[in-house]
Amino acid sequence: MTNKIVGVFGGAFDPVHKGHVLIAEQCINKIGMNKIIIVPTGISPFNKNLNDENIRISLAKIAFPDKKYEISDYEVIQSKINKKPSYSIDTLKFLTKQSSSTHIFIIGADTLKTFNQWYEWEQILDYCHLLVISREEEEINIDILAPTLRDFILSNKVDDFMDLSNKNNGNIYFAKFPLLPFSSKIIRTRISQNKSIKNLVTPKVLEFINKTSCYKSGGHEI
Repeated sequence: MTNKIVGVFGGAFDPVHKGHVLIAEQCINKIGMNKIIIVPTGISPFNKNLNDENIRISLAKIAFPDKKYEISDYEVIQSKINKKPSYSIDTLKFLTKQSSSTHIFIIGADTLKTFNQWYEWEQILDYCHLLVISREEEEINIDILAPTLRDFILSNKVDDFMDLSNKNNGNIYFAKFPLLPFSSKIIRTRISQNKSIKNLVTPKVLEFINKTSCYKSGGHEI
């Protein structure tokens, strides 16, 4: 019997947008994950100036209302307690202690290019599998990556997603999705220019942002 497959989708979500929602939906409907845990970043390891964590968590809850999604405040709480950045490997250690499910950490192809700059990156597969998502028309050339990262990928890559359900950790799977060309930075920039973001976020997220003016100031520096 295979384990329950749980996706772990981390990020600043500053703010969450339709692109994030589409990725999560396809992980459920196309890949076959049973559940996805959305994990907003606490203090950024990359020194990004993030908007208030309560705003980002509230928006995530609005964008992902279905029971198949869980919004985790673990990284936010840990950053408050420890007064330091939140790291994905610590989150994964926590999640694997809480559940025997198979956890799959979701990242984009652009993130993969600098994956070897993450804190304790070589140990991350001890706690999960890695799902690398790229656009359908995009080809990932791993030969141009840093040699240690390239070897890491080649040593752990599998071609069948079902291989991930046979054990709890240790593999990397590449998937192609029809992704939306959105970014949180574009949204923040458009807000600063008093331009519409109606097509970039869900209606309820738009309503919250307009009602609270939570992106009129703060967030990343533009």
